[in-house]
Amino acid sequence: MTVIEHLRIYASLKGIDPNLRERIIMNQIYDMDLMDYINVRANQLSGGNKRKLSVSMALIGNPPLIFLDEPSTGVDP
Repeated sequence: MTVIEHLRIYASLKGIDPNLRERIIMNQIYDMDLMDYINVRANQLSGGNKRKLSVSMALIGNPPLIFLDEPSTGVDP
């Protein structure tokens, strides 16, 4: 699955309004600097970009609390 497909599934699972999904997903992709990787399969991403995708999936739906274990390890500043 590609980066955008992952985020679409998570947005759907977290109950985000279908009318807002694409805008929220694109905001996450932009915020995590994944614009160049939208259509790249997740298994082909570098370790740092996989972590960015994981953080994006965790942030979708604006949860009240998130536990992250070293999400920036291997991510370029």
